[in-house]
Amino acid sequence: MPKTFAFVGNLNRNALPGQGKGISVYQFDTETGDLALASEYLAIDNPGYLAIDEQRKRLYAAVEIPEWNENLVAAFDVDPENGALSYINMQSTLGNTTCHLGFDQTGEKIFASNYTVAPLGERPGNAIVAFSIRNDGAIDPAFAAACHEGPNAILPTKKRQHGHCAVASPDNRTLFVCDLGLDQILAYEIPKHGEKLKLAATPFTQFPEGAGPRHLAFHPNGKIAYVINELNCTISVLDYDAEKASLTILQTLPTIPDDFTETNTCAEIAVSADGRFLYGSNRGHHSIVTYSIEDSGKISLIGWTPSQGIGPRNFIIDPSGKFMLVSNQKGGGIAVFRRDIETGALEDTGKRVDLPTPMRIVFGTF
Repeated sequence: MPKTFAFVGNLNRNALPGQGKGISVYQFDTETGDLALASEYLAIDNPGYLAIDEQRKRLYAAVEIPEWNENLVAAFDVDPENGALSYINMQSTLGNTTCHLGFDQTGEKIFASNYTVAPLGERPGNAIVAFSIRNDGAIDPAFAAACHEGPNAILPTKKRQHGHCAVASPDNRTLFVCDLGLDQILAYEIPKHGEKLKLAATPFTQFPEGAGPRHLAFHPNGKIAYVINELNCTISVLDYDAEKASLTILQTLPTIPDDFTETNTCAEIAVSADGRFLYGSNRGHHSIVTYSIEDSGKISLIGWTPSQGIGPRNFIIDPSGKFMLVSNQKGGGIAVFRRDIETGALEDTGKRVDLPTPMRIVFGTF
């Protein structure tokens, strides 16, 4: 009988209002939405972002510590019986404040995005870094990296770089990197091991000043992508041209109500597996916004669901599609919502996981 586990990365270094537990692992019941603690991995600092390779039974965690010049990415084996993690190895991400990890479509490479909060100084200062993954799951030292700011920038700029995610195109030819500071999505050719990162034929998509593109998700049809803009609180619909390796903005809608005037920033974005619904998170409005997806890929607002906590940094739809788990980083822990597959609507189940600083959840079924 397959088992589904939810892996949760928590802040546990100088974390308020309490200390997290590193990586917490819960067995998840896809019928009831219940979460039962299965194991914990404590010997890691601030595992803020997680990525999972279910097929190979491995988990990768970004160590996100703004005070360090270089952060780290760690690899773990997953025990399919209880979800317990076994350490494999760790590598430097050649940059500061590592906030995202993304695989290529083969699972043989992983890309780390560095947000960069400290001054450049003598740090490596790379916004995007490429690693190869060995057959045993271990991560090789970085073989390619690029900065978006300073004298070594691939596209020189005086603006502050804030790399926030790297997503491989469906055909695995292009790596799209959201840089929140530059208001751009940069397009790189996905490198082979040992190659440098090179810009694609269409090197970037420009967003309005102050938009802050943060996270990117492709539609299951592979022709449309969506980006959530953290700073101006919008979601943009993008047409993907594989031949040109380009993303073109088709539509942009707000993530918050017109009459909401308090401070808000956006965080996560996700498309339902059937391609019918799009979701985004609001920190300030403290909500999950839901849209329907038209045949064209454009979106229409359905409404908002309170996140039942403060600062919903991350959320994820479970493998059955019937539940959504929301990580409220600033208070409220993890809230479990029942999801109507036909309408996309979310309903609070009242189920909670009491964690002080949950940052990211990933599911694995083994």
